[in-house]
Amino acid sequence: MTLDRAFASGRSFNLDALRLLLAAAVVVSHAWPLALGPGTAEPLSALTGHALGGWAVGLFFFLSGLLVTASAERRGPRAFWAARARRILPGLGVALLVTLGLAYASGAVAGPSEAGAWFLRALTLVSIEHRLTGAFAANPYPLVLNGPLWSLFHEVAAYVVCFVFVSLGGARRPGAVAALLVLSALAALFADILPGRIGTFAPLFAAFALGMAAHVFRDRLRLSPALALTVLPLAALAPWPLAIAALGYAVLTLALCTPALRLPGDISYGVYIYGWPVAQTVVHLAPGIAPAMLAAVSLAATLPFAIASWHLVERPALPRRTRQVTP
Repeated sequence: MTLDRAFASGRSFNLDALRLLLAAAVVVSHAWPLALGPGTAEPLSALTGHALGGWAVGLFFFLSGLLVTASAERRGPRAFWAARARRILPGLGVALLVTLGLAYASGAVAGPSEAGAWFLRALTLVSIEHRLTGAFAANPYPLVLNGPLWSLFHEVAAYVVCFVFVSLGGARRPGAVAALLVLSALAALFADILPGRIGTFAPLFAAFALGMAAHVFRDRLRLSPALALTVLPLAALAPWPLAIAALGYAVLTLALCTPALRLPGDISYGVYIYGWPVAQTVVHLAPGIAPAMLAAVSLAATLPFAIASWHLVERPALPRRTRQVTP
């Protein structure tokens, strides 16, 4: 079965479940540094060279490349960017207010100007300030309100590159797609010598570009569970571009070759943006909690926030005809 046929069969809804698992993996991964302090090794770090959360974020970008390229091809500029804004900003804005509430409940002493600046910087994604005076001050990872928000800037930057590439006709030229893959892979391999945010963006966009290529070649990309299981071990051995290609192919194949599954809502984004502040609150209320216990408790405590975010904020912000599909 090709990727194109898998989507036509209605199995694309399985990606909602996959994204939920990835968001949960980020919450689980962060439990270790949140419980024991910055620099604590997260799950899989020693074994694979990347934390569980790092693999999950890479796969998020891979899936975004797949879905957002399709959106860029079928929408004009205004519709495309309106769709992106509706998907990101309403949920983020409410999550930031909730995050501030949890921070003040933990003992934050920041004044209105500092809190307002934090909110605006986080909402615009341009220069997110993670710290707020006095927030979670007694926690092993003090002052940091919502660490995972750093990736949203890079997500939007990838949207910009994707939209420009599609608008210039690159998605219709296999040679251009191949060149994009090569350039993004080289940038990822040399990310350590690239300056600032470019160095952070490079490996994330390499994953995003692989998703773009998967969409472009969807009618020729055959999904084979046997091949997926064969290439999966490469993720632990190969450099990042090849590793994320192998892992992306494996999880995409396994997700789309299983029976169609439609969740009652796409709560993955909510889990991602609420997981950290909820976990910080759990640590504040239960000092000394072990990482594994924190992972379980914070994940369970995050789900109600994510469910409420989808049903009360995110879904109402989407156009009626796209409320069940959110690429």
